[in-house]
Amino acid sequence: MNRNLKIFLANGIPFGTFMGILFSSLYGLNIGLPGGLISGLVFGFLMFIILGFLHSRAVRKISGETSGESMDTFQARNIKLLVPFERAFDLCIESLGMISKCRVQEQDRSRGKIIARSSVNWKTWGDTISFEIAPSGSEATDVRVSSRPTSWSTIVDYGKNLENVERIVSFLQKGG
Repeated sequence: MNRNLKIFLANGIPFGTFMGILFSSLYGLNIGLPGGLISGLVFGFLMFIILGFLHSRAVRKISGETSGESMDTFQARNIKLLVPFERAFDLCIESLGMISKCRVQEQDRSRGKIIARSSVNWKTWGDTISFEIAPSGSEATDVRVSSRPTSWSTIVDYGKNLENVERIVSFLQKGG
């Protein structure tokens, strides 16, 4: 479903329902139901405009564009590091220091997996950052880094997961 439609529905339906119940108890069903419907439509539209604009502006500031993938709350990048697997794994752990209040939840060197979580901030209810690390020869390593909101219900993250991935990739490409 389109992100803007999700914003509209997620804000308009609960608000319209609440206002419909409130207006119905005060003015009766004949006025309450249409009043609630109109309130929900207006509020949903305003939230779509405000939240959509803020999310687009934040993403454009980070990536310089507002294309489809950069606007998603789930972000992933694949990079090749010209270091052995062990060093790449250690670099991935170190890169989590670039993310505020981020802690490693799980790490498995034998499978090349790292999962970390950042704390709640004003943009999201926390983020889950994952690494999939695989050797690509003796002196090179493939790394897939991804970041997504911890809460499945997050519709906009104001570019937070894009920022997480960009910071980590930049750190890894510089070699720490």
